Amino acid sequence: MLNRAVAKAETKTTENKTQAIISQLTSSTELKSKSAPLSERLQTSLDLNQVLSIYADYMLQRLPVSALQFISDDQIINLVGNYQDQNSEYSVMLYADNEYLGQMVYQFKRTPSYVNKMRLEQMHKHLTFPLRNAIHFSRLRKVAVRDHLTGLGNRALLDETLEHLSARLKRDNSQSHIVMLLDMDGFKAVNDRHGHQQGDEVLKQFGQLLQQQLRDTDRVFRYGGDEFVLILENTQPEQAEEVFLRIRNALNNDIKLATFNIGVSAGSLAMESFHSAQDIIDEADRRLYAAKVAGKDQHLS
Repeated sequence: MLNRAVAKAETKTTENKTQAIISQLTSSTELKSKSAPLSERLQTSLDLNQVLSIYADYMLQRLPVSALQFISDDQIINLVGNYQDQNSEYSVMLYADNEYLGQMVYQFKRTPSYVNKMRLEQMHKHLTFPLRNAIHFSRLRKVAVRDHLTGLGNRALLDETLEHLSARLKRDNSQSHIVMLLDMDGFKAVNDRHGHQQGDEVLKQFGQLLQQQLRDTDRVFRYGGDEFVLILENTQPEQAEEVFLRIRNALNNDIKLATFNIGVSAGSLAMESFHSAQDIIDEADRRLYAAKVAGKDQHLS
């Protein structure tokens, strides 16, 4: 089964099971000949997951691969199947004009034949430069859509995500997505008493806490200052309170943050297909304000 390039958080070593590690160096001059169909497909996108999915789909039609991962310096992307210890592993390091891109780690139920290895070599020659372009684009995009302090998504990425979800709701309004705006109660006192450098550390710690309390499918953004936005996909309104309570309890039990005597207030709503991104944030902000007026450290939906 082909999973569309789902990034995994865990790491994996290939030290004992690897039967062959080939360092493959490809030069751009090799690709000046007539493009093969794979090359044409790979050049249709700059999205890293899309490029890898196109490659994996093409490869699966030609080779009996049971599992495949792409491993780079900062991530593991699971493309095909699930790894089994008893299967034969074959790893290829990919370079483009001397730039290391990462490894394609294959698993076969049987040791791959010489012919299949040669097929992979040809496919890798077509993959390397589209892959390099996609990796470069991915790095630039991360800089553009990430908050420089916390590493969370920024307002630009938030707007883009809300617009994407709104379009999905127009196609299928049976889904329920919750948007929650959170504000740290008492954060101003942290800056006043301990300085802005310590305040920045508190913001980073709180951002990490939010990520730890959410599912992999949920998303966290820094909206500005000490305000954060959560997008909880496929979540019912009544579940939003459970999420808030989990965050509040984690904050109260966090050894580092508890010393600053800060709390958290929140306002949330379920997205509707007719909502614009600004409509959603404005309404969540009104509910957040009401929560603060009502006594802080609580959630209104």
